[in-house]
Amino acid sequence: MLRFLAANLRHRPSRAVAFGAAILVAAVSFVLLTSAAKTSDLRVRGSVTQNFRNAYDILVRPRGSFTKIERESGLVQANYLSGIFGGITLRQYGEVKQIRGVQVAAPIANVGYIFPFVNKAVLIDDLVSGAPAQMFRLKQSYVAQRGLSRYPANDWYVYYTTRDRLLYDQGGLHQVLPDGRMADVCKSFANEIPSEGGPFRRPSYMSCYSRRSPGEDSSAYNSDFPVGRPSAVIGFYFPVLLAAIDPVQEARLTNLDRTITAGRFLKPHERPRVGRFGGNFVPIIASARPYLDEHLSIEVSRLPVLPATPFALRVGGPDAYRFVTHLPAGKLLATKRVSLVRAYERLLRSRLFSDIYWTPSNVRYRRATGGRLSAITTANPESIWKSHIYTGGYFAPPHDNADAQFRRLYAYNGRNTFDNRGVYRTPAFRLRGRYDPAKLPGFSPLSRLPMETYYPPLVEGGDARSRRLLKGKPLLPTQNVGDYIQQPPLFLTTLEGMRPFLNPEFFPGASARAPISVIRIRVANVKGPDPESRARIKAVALEIRDRTGLDVDITAGSSPRELLIDLPAGKFGRPELLLKEGWVKKGVSVTFLKALDRKRLLLLALIPLTCGFFLINGAFAAARARRRELGTLLCLGWPRRAIFTALLGELALVGLVAGLLGTAVAAAIVEGFSLDVSLARTLLVVPLALVLPMLAGLVPALRASREAPLAAVAPPVVASTSVRSVRNLHGLVLANLARVPQRTLVGVLGMVVGVAALTLIVGIDHAFQGTLVGTLLGDAILFRISGLDFVALGVTIALAACSLADVLFLNLSERSAELVTLRTLGWRQRHLARVVALEAVGMGLIGALGGALLGLALGAALGISLLPLLAAAGLAGAGGLLVSLVVSLLPLTRVAGLTAPVVLAEE
Repeated sequence: MLRFLAANLRHRPSRAVAFGAAILVAAVSFVLLTSAAKTSDLRVRGSVTQNFRNAYDILVRPRGSFTKIERESGLVQANYLSGIFGGITLRQYGEVKQIRGVQVAAPIANVGYIFPFVNKAVLIDDLVSGAPAQMFRLKQSYVAQRGLSRYPANDWYVYYTTRDRLLYDQGGLHQVLPDGRMADVCKSFANEIPSEGGPFRRPSYMSCYSRRSPGEDSSAYNSDFPVGRPSAVIGFYFPVLLAAIDPVQEARLTNLDRTITAGRFLKPHERPRVGRFGGNFVPIIASARPYLDEHLSIEVSRLPVLPATPFALRVGGPDAYRFVTHLPAGKLLATKRVSLVRAYERLLRSRLFSDIYWTPSNVRYRRATGGRLSAITTANPESIWKSHIYTGGYFAPPHDNADAQFRRLYAYNGRNTFDNRGVYRTPAFRLRGRYDPAKLPGFSPLSRLPMETYYPPLVEGGDARSRRLLKGKPLLPTQNVGDYIQQPPLFLTTLEGMRPFLNPEFFPGASARAPISVIRIRVANVKGPDPESRARIKAVALEIRDRTGLDVDITAGSSPRELLIDLPAGKFGRPELLLKEGWVKKGVSVTFLKALDRKRLLLLALIPLTCGFFLINGAFAAARARRRELGTLLCLGWPRRAIFTALLGELALVGLVAGLLGTAVAAAIVEGFSLDVSLARTLLVVPLALVLPMLAGLVPALRASREAPLAAVAPPVVASTSVRSVRNLHGLVLANLARVPQRTLVGVLGMVVGVAALTLIVGIDHAFQGTLVGTLLGDAILFRISGLDFVALGVTIALAACSLADVLFLNLSERSAELVTLRTLGWRQRHLARVVALEAVGMGLIGALGGALLGLALGAALGISLLPLLAAAGLAGAGGLLVSLVVSLLPLTRVAGLTAPVVLAEE
């Protein structure tokens, strides 16, 4: 039998070589790609495992706090915490801590924005001259948002005389003129400052100095003024977000206790203490970083003045305020800058209290073009700033709050009275320590979760124009408490320390019923994305939801995803911006691993499957080409089992030789490219090369062995029982494809598989822009797998092309007599070439269309959106047609060699 097999292979070397080449390519490619895939998967899984956990595994939020965008796309906005003020009760928090498997349960209770006040002296003594009377105007404006917004503030006037003395008496300053008269400088101006005008009124102020009487100037009644040095005192109402934590749990979750740079950390259950004069002092620790991009710009001008005495009388006269504020513009002398970061540091050294606070809502969005989101502005009425204890009935917030706002504000006015215990209802603060958020543990940026308790969200320009306007830097918070970006809480107290702010006796409308905003959970014994750890997290999450009824997010395995946000233009100079903001995509790690497993299995199954189509087609062709020989052997008494064994043994022998050569080729590739592939895996080429052809040849060998002897010696291509005339080239092409439908089907199937696989891969890569690719974790590991995917696809499509070319060669071989007959009847070679090309296009069209439809169906089953799939199907289908045209060029070379003597000799 071996001699018989060897003789058959020796007399048909081209077919054996083609078989062997296909088997060798498939076996070597499969073994090497599976090895590379295993290495890649280990690295990818290592990256996923390393970045699976971040600060917390589960986020517990108030019931109903999921936004529409979150429900639809699984995205959590970067500012999610800044708009949640309460919603979880202390009892629910206690239940969560008692749940088995909860290792850490760290709550955050946002209280609201307070506005502590601080003064800052701005000296201009370097700008005074020797003139007897001088007036300076300090024009103030706050510059924010990388210089794009400029908010006008109060003007300050400084009066300075070198000739006369100043006297402080009866609550004001008087200037002693040379003739003995008194001019009420500063006093008259202060008495006329308007008190009406709403929260954003900008009244002017004035200070007065004399070189002859240092100490008898504005510093005589305000210690913030430096003695004898011309200056203005700028007052800041600095917005500070106050939040409460559980010190023990927060330290276990974030190591916050290790970031203290001055003072001490909060003690467990530390409460407000009543100090001298009945003050209710709340213990706090303060952030060392205010994260504000804002400064005060002061333009100092010297104004034109009248002669000294008349000017002093006008400044101290009954219309002093109007006279001074309407002086003509003078010469700009200098521009001074006051950093709000420095003002914050000064604030921490001041007396801190709060008699009113505000809570903002979350930002709302609407869908914009191109998958972007557009932030929706909101109009807060001026009445939100009303307060009965301030001049004019309004609190005077920073002028930034007159700009466009994106959050609804709610005010809680305190009662500045004593309760029945003699405790002052308005709380004050006692600074216990300072912490530096930069010293917190460095969580992985690939799986970073929103940590708004310590950092503002990172928001950068989303296009070249916006990046240029922002000077290539991120957009940071301002003093606008309703702005798009919120500052993190700068003051932290304990859950007990926040109680005065939630006491409706102190702040009408406040409630202590459900003070906690979120609870961050770390689950015990979680090691990575393994099924056991994921099951632990899921079990704890379900238990929390069932016991408390709160909304629960599993955040383990999440990863930031950058979204484009349209930010409408502001009212004070900032143009419309396109921003890039890092939201969080939930469950990326688990989804990625599942998708990776499915995609890898699909790709690595394609190579042996496509090679199998090629070998099945070749096995059928070999059996058809040897019908007469096999029929003769059957007539001579060969048993059918011997025919089956001969055909299958022929394929096995080719596979064995190809396997041995493939092992050598694989070993050379491993050595040449220093691949991490074991010898045992390289030796798998041999059994794979044996199994592939034997599986592919089972049906053709079985079918050939069962044919009747007389039927086997009939011509391979016979007329159909229903004869229909062929009227044109297209009809001839269709008739040729239908003559041997099994062969056409096998050739088409290879193209179907290749086009379907290409549709799926391209569709997955596009669709995952919104799921996996596009998140930082997905982008970080995509490059490790995408190259391997397209190598596998390349091998698959190459084998499919070979299968298609093989079908065309076999068709030409079996119909060579017909083609020669057509040549003798006057057909030209271009006509025959057109027939061959149209047959290739016909099979390619069927394969491309079938593959595209199969890819669409599989993609829809995997949940890939329709638009990426349609685009991928169109691209893959066009590629399939192009491949079909290219492979038709090879059989066309055989058409030119079809002459009557050659064909008759073969017959």
